[in-house]
Amino acid sequence: MNDLIVPLTIGCLAALASALGVVLARRPVYAAIFLLVHSLSLAGLFGVLAAPMVAIGQVLIYSGAIVVLFLFVVTLLPSGGRELGATSSRIAAACVGAGGLLVALFAAVSGATLPAAQTTVDLGVAAVGRALFGPLLVAFELTAPLLLVATVGAVVIWRRHEPQSRTAQPVRISEPRKLVMHR
Repeated sequence: MNDLIVPLTIGCLAALASALGVVLARRPVYAAIFLLVHSLSLAGLFGVLAAPMVAIGQVLIYSGAIVVLFLFVVTLLPSGGRELGATSSRIAAACVGAGGLLVALFAAVSGATLPAAQTTVDLGVAAVGRALFGPLLVAFELTAPLLLVATVGAVVIWRRHEPQSRTAQPVRISEPRKLVMHR
């Protein structure tokens, strides 16, 4: 276990720094890139902790698909993802969320017993199938409609705040057009 201290410390520091970058970034595109770094650092931690299936899932699903979806939605924002200003309500919400996370962390650490590490890893087709299509199948499959609703919501917000074109003025025709047929 002592030989894992340095890689785990580096991975945890990278995950912590990138998570702070997600929260503190003023531009949503930068926040999404910090989210990608955070997801990849978590995948590295899972790899160090001998959980290759979870590490591969983290890279494929979260780093590959979800971060790309976030970037797609950010580009659909009315401001184009330029800037998110810190307001008092956002700061208050961040403080409440941080306090809740600290209480949950304290509750988890105070009475926690660490499970024994698994020495053998089964990456066969049957084990992967049981992991993906086991008792959590419904929760896993409900993430797709949730992401679809989030994307549709971003498009609706974008359309609502879309600037009106000022260059092209509508042309009014005073008399109806006449149908003219040529031979």
